Amino acid sequence: MNVLIVDDEKHVRDAVKLLGEWDTWQVDNIFEADDGTMAKRFLDQEKIDLMLTDVEMPGLDGLSLLEWTKNHHPKVVTIVLTGYDDYTYMRRAILHQSFDYLLKPIDPDILNDALARAMELICPVQEQGEAIDQIAKYIATHYAEELTLQLMSERFYLSREYISRRFKQRFSVNLSDYIQTIRLNRAKELLSDTDARIYEIALEVGYHDDKYFRKVFKKQFGMTPNEFRELLSV
Repeated sequence: MNVLIVDDEKHVRDAVKLLGEWDTWQVDNIFEADDGTMAKRFLDQEKIDLMLTDVEMPGLDGLSLLEWTKNHHPKVVTIVLTGYDDYTYMRRAILHQSFDYLLKPIDPDILNDALARAMELICPVQEQGEAIDQIAKYIATHYAEELTLQLMSERFYLSREYISRRFKQRFSVNLSDYIQTIRLNRAKELLSDTDARIYEIALEVGYHDDKYFRKVFKKQFGMTPNEFRELLSV
């Protein structure tokens, strides 16, 4: 995947490169242009998937570049970067099919949320849906290990924001609740089928603090692990 950053200020281009979670999306190349004319050359010579462009630039400005891109490279997803919170700019950007409109100085959370949503357009939706299912399968077999949103992001090359949003859409719960449910259901099986001590079961399902394990178990099932085991023996 190739990205093009267009801005006449080098520190802005550097900030976007630094703040974007590019490795998450397996970005191969990040090209830079300091004006619209140079950007057009990159668009003609390289396969650009995503372009982030400033509005106010010498020579060919960002809005003119957006219009040209829409007509010559319509598959390129575009995001506008600007220091002007101006409705006219925003309206023209939308008319030229800009995907989003971000204000400078760039907020890293807002930037990466926009990138996550843009990647849904760039990457095949079916592949991304399969990735979410793969994450669920991974959790089912690795529930005893440390599992975090960041680790899932790094392992499956998807942004944390994207995983969080799509996982909840797919399973109607957030990722941490899903992991907890898998762990606690496995704990119930171990309480039923083994004589292992509570702290041993806690460790086996991924909880290193057995007091915390007892707390979440009771919250989930309305009884402590010991009470659950006693209920089975009646």
